[in-house]
Amino acid sequence: MLPKGFKVGGISSYLSNQNLKKDLAIFISDTLANTAGMFTRNIVKAAPVNVSINRLKNREKFFGIVANSGCANACTGSKGEHDAEYVCSFIEKEFNLMNGSMLCASTGVIGQYFNIVENDFQKKINLLKSNIGTSIKNENDAVSAIMTTDTFIKKGYKKVKNKNGEIKIWGCAKGAGMIYPKLQTPLHATMLSFVLTDAKISNKDLQIILKNSVDQSFNCISVDGDTSTNDTVLVLANGQSNTNQLTGNDLINFTKSFNELMIDLAKSIVKDGEGATKFIEIEIKNAGTKKEARFISSTLATSVLFKTSMFGADANWGRIIAAIGRSGVNFDLNKVDIYIDKYQILKNGTILSFSEKEIKKTLLKKEINIIIDLKSGTATYKYYTCDFSYDYIKINGYYRS
Repeated sequence: MLPKGFKVGGISSYLSNQNLKKDLAIFISDTLANTAGMFTRNIVKAAPVNVSINRLKNREKFFGIVANSGCANACTGSKGEHDAEYVCSFIEKEFNLMNGSMLCASTGVIGQYFNIVENDFQKKINLLKSNIGTSIKNENDAVSAIMTTDTFIKKGYKKVKNKNGEIKIWGCAKGAGMIYPKLQTPLHATMLSFVLTDAKISNKDLQIILKNSVDQSFNCISVDGDTSTNDTVLVLANGQSNTNQLTGNDLINFTKSFNELMIDLAKSIVKDGEGATKFIEIEIKNAGTKKEARFISSTLATSVLFKTSMFGADANWGRIIAAIGRSGVNFDLNKVDIYIDKYQILKNGTILSFSEKEIKKTLLKKEINIIIDLKSGTATYKYYTCDFSYDYIKINGYYRS
């Protein structure tokens, strides 16, 4: 259900030396679109991240995004940045777009170069050009082309109605491993997300909405605690919904739907975590500040001991309290309550009598809620993670072989 004025598609380009898998995607608007982006905080940034950051510093409107899988184009030096620029420029030329009007993203193995053979690459871009559209197949082709160890397509859409008409928001994401995003604005395995909307919205508002939304979605997930060199979130708004500039309640309603879509996409990444068997929601209640709640929840979400106990359906509450204690946040243990779903296991810092058998039934479910009530303030925070299984080791132990 693409917004008005957008087309997408994906093909097998051999850009990353993959023979059959789709590995090159495009998300493109008929007209220039206001654009906002956020990128990895990792000091080691992939070439496409640097290229997109630099392009966003020089302009606010773009026609689209070209993205590939299989090759991260990271730690590839000046050649890597030249190759990323070349792919953007080639797309711009073949699609009759102005210079510098495409952004780029990559995911895959670090330290490998693009496989660019000019004459063959031109044929592939012509093929891509003839395989873009607005159908569900086009959507699935595009999302498939950015997948690596993902096991399912991650996409969604929202409709926002106002007095002037209807706005559509469509988004997709990829990610299953190397997931612990720490995204920031350009001015200040891999996770990629691209959002398209036909809303008429200022670039300033779009960037504010994106930043706030990422802080409660992609910056609240972890699969393995590793922050990628390539993490990228980009939003294009082309204004073709024929509604007025978003202000007031219309802007509030748009923001609400935008946030819901981003949270859904973020959760889908965790649910598809490499080798994951369980989705875990960690909720911190009544913390002193939101920052403290975030520190506590992220520490627990990245604790290997906690995640393995979740895999084993072991109600080892000691691992939970130990992770909270090393988070760097000061709190009063004598006030802390801990719940596993509906079962309270800790009250005012003291263990309660509980049925290991009953809690084990809960921990064998596909989705688990951990609630930690600090009773030291009013701040709340939610974080999303998954368990660690044997398969995570298998997938990552043989990732390149």
